[in-house]
Amino acid sequence: MDSFTFLFKNPFLSPSLMVKFLFMKKSIIRNYDAAYKHLFDYPGMVRQLLENFIAMDWVKWVDYEKLEKINASFIRKNYKKKESDVIYKLNFQDQTAYLYLLLEFQSTVDPNMPFRIQSYVNDFYESIIKKEKKDRYPIIFPVVIYNGDKPWNVPDNIKDKIEVPKDPKLLPYIPSLKYFKVIINEFKKESLLKIRSILSSIFLIEQLDIKDFNTQLGQLAKIIKEELDPDIIEAFQNWFQRFIESEEIPDIQTLIHANEKEVNTMFAMTVEKWKKQLEKKGEKRGEKKGEKRGKIEGKIETAKNMLQKKYAIQTIAELTGLPLNEIKKLISKV
Repeated sequence: MDSFTFLFKNPFLSPSLMVKFLFMKKSIIRNYDAAYKHLFDYPGMVRQLLENFIAMDWVKWVDYEKLEKINASFIRKNYKKKESDVIYKLNFQDQTAYLYLLLEFQSTVDPNMPFRIQSYVNDFYESIIKKEKKDRYPIIFPVVIYNGDKPWNVPDNIKDKIEVPKDPKLLPYIPSLKYFKVIINEFKKESLLKIRSILSSIFLIEQLDIKDFNTQLGQLAKIIKEELDPDIIEAFQNWFQRFIESEEIPDIQTLIHANEKEVNTMFAMTVEKWKKQLEKKGEKRGEKKGEKRGKIEGKIETAKNMLQKKYAIQTIAELTGLPLNEIKKLISKV
């Protein structure tokens, strides 16, 4: 659940405030995507993702002291800033692998995800081949993290998007590439709490409305205080700051040295300030919307007066800026 949905599940918001928050949706979503991308700038968060959510033996063998972040813009042929992908080079048992994280936060589920993954992986291998010639190349492990509200109903292997040929001899020619799914809305709140990591807490916050969030502050405060890595705490602080679009977040040193009760109180106060801040923004945007509506209504009145004085429709359109079809609708009202 994104921060926009998080707001609308609040039972204490009035309908008028909900309407005002509509005008804030785009900026919230932009900040939200950035929040997640920056979250995985921290190798410790990548480690929590692997250890807590990917149940495979090789995860235990990774040398987490040597995680190396790769610049995706140098790899993708048609790299766009809107794409949210994060790449890490991993080392384990004298082998190299690459972790390819695709952060998927669109409002709709992309049915072509298997083809996108295939394209990204191909681009990646091309970039590796340009640097060195080998008989065999490292494995690329693609992971899709999705936090939308809609169910993820897309196959996790490209072969399942291709028709099965009638001639079985063609089967070996069907490409096969599987990606690992981390679908946040499929996790139960209780299981996320049991994991007791900062990343699982972030996934939990995704699923809470404001009323539930307030009741979980104590548990979240405990998890923050149990975390010993200051980089992980900083990652959470930066994510939460972007998540609620506010700079009034306890700084990293305050979080590290505060006790559990103080952390609880600080975040409770932050959430209250956040709600008030959004309310003020909503009021300002509502005022601008009202001004725009007033201007349109003024143009409509002008057009009606001109119609009564038998002005040509084309002339009215040029002078008022109203569409011709809107002016034609007014004819029956004068």
